[in-house]
Amino acid sequence: MYKHTFFSGTFIVTNYIMKRFKSTHVFLSALLILIISGLSKLSYGKEDGAPSGNTGSPGDDQTCAHVDCHTGSASEKDGLIATDVPASGYLVGETYLITVTIEEIGITRFGFQASPQNLDGDEMGEMALIDSDQTKFTGGGKYITHTNAGTNGTDSKTWTFNWTPEEATGDVTFYVAVNASDDEDDASGDHIYTSSVTIAEDPDNHPLSIEDLNEILFDIHGIVKDELAVTVSTPVNNPIVIDIIDINGRLVLSNKYQYANGTFVMPVDNLNKGMYFVRISNAQGALTKQFFKN
Repeated sequence: MYKHTFFSGTFIVTNYIMKRFKSTHVFLSALLILIISGLSKLSYGKEDGAPSGNTGSPGDDQTCAHVDCHTGSASEKDGLIATDVPASGYLVGETYLITVTIEEIGITRFGFQASPQNLDGDEMGEMALIDSDQTKFTGGGKYITHTNAGTNGTDSKTWTFNWTPEEATGDVTFYVAVNASDDEDDASGDHIYTSSVTIAEDPDNHPLSIEDLNEILFDIHGIVKDELAVTVSTPVNNPIVIDIIDINGRLVLSNKYQYANGTFVMPVDNLNKGMYFVRISNAQGALTKQFFKN
């Protein structure tokens, strides 16, 4: 009776321990799977685009070179970002090509994030995707970054997108942070670089009042050797048309010029004596003055 009771108790205790061991083993296995899954998702998240606000701009005040993303610090590197904006500056409503390029021998996986901002971190203008397989927006369109498919390269990588300034807002700076990755699933071993390019505003962007737009100033210097000289001054240097009209309202001579400001000479040797009118016009308005041919 004693032996039977002893072995029964031993069996119960052993069975209890085995169940607890199996339960703990299952728990630890599940925890390990969750950790691995989380690391995998974190790795994939990096590959499928950088989180918003990591361009290194004064407004963002950080790049991906921080503890929970990529260890180490970011280094400045010239020439990572370029534009086709002319030296005179950007014009409102025009669309420009922006190019981000990184070169690093031995690297086959790259990433980036860029944003056009002012010093306060406000988004300037509107970006547009050229290749949605390689790039995508984040942060409500304030940032553009790589996709998973847009990370592959051999020693270098280039991404392109368009930018359209919507308002005349002064200088605009494109900030970019680029990752040359060691293609490992941990936070170390990657090289983060930052760069920026500042785009000036074309002076013709500055809005003028309706009165200014319609203001055309010109002086008639008179007729010398059968030529009429007229000096024109306008606030916008758009193409102009100079017409000569007779007293009966008939157009007798008309010339178009590509620039508004300067002195223009028109032949009037075929005109009869009498009073005529010079009308100068552009897309914003017109002005008419009279002159006499003796």
